[in-house]
Amino acid sequence: MARPGSMDMWARAISYLGLSFIVPASALGGYGLGWFLDKHLHTRPVLAVIGVLAGSAAGVVEMIQVILRREKGAGDR
Repeated sequence: MARPGSMDMWARAISYLGLSFIVPASALGGYGLGWFLDKHLHTRPVLAVIGVLAGSAAGVVEMIQVILRREKGAGDR
């Protein structure tokens, strides 16, 4: 039989595991947008590199915001 708080622990663990996809997905999205713009503006690979960097930065910022919101919500309980 599971302990009373163990399901909550696993739910939080899975929730935080999902955060590991934010930065790579943002970087991939930034690369895709940069590649598309490079193809049409003939600036290869400048915008793809900028897109990866901007996407990664945006992903890190989003991940921090999600963690702070979750920790704030956990502290209110």
